[in-house]
Amino acid sequence: MISISNKTIANTSKLIISILVIYTLVYVGFKAMNYYKSYYEKEKLTNDLQLKRDETNSLKTKANESKKRIEDLEKSYMTKEEIETKVKDIFSRMSLLDYQLDFIDSKKMCIDRYIIITRVNTQSENGLKAAEGILSYIGEIKKSDMDETLYFVNYISKPKEIK
Repeated sequence: MISISNKTIANTSKLIISILVIYTLVYVGFKAMNYYKSYYEKEKLTNDLQLKRDETNSLKTKANESKKRIEDLEKSYMTKEEIETKVKDIFSRMSLLDYQLDFIDSKKMCIDRYIIITRVNTQSENGLKAAEGILSYIGEIKKSDMDETLYFVNYISKPKEIK
């Protein structure tokens, strides 16, 4: 039988326990280091995320304020329906036997600019001049290239008076 001395067993046990303690300390050290590293990274990302949220909320607020200002600005100008009513009224009062002005449609180009599409039926050259004069009073006119009786009027509305 092979015999091992107590001193050898004690030294071997001390060596194994020392290796086990050193391994445990190194393992715990790496785990603690990884924990603190991930904790600080999480804190940094949380702060960055909060900054982004604040920035996003600020941008949303600015966008909502801009939308409100645009709505208020649009309310200060005439609507398409109001322009149609006004132009039809002008055309009905100004149309005579020599010329007839017909409102066809209007297109909104921006907040204060509309393109009014009209048809002019005339009996004479003087009627055509009178109809063009009325249309040029409303805005800048352009005659259609395809239809001689079709006119486009560039109408720029002025803001309504605030009551």
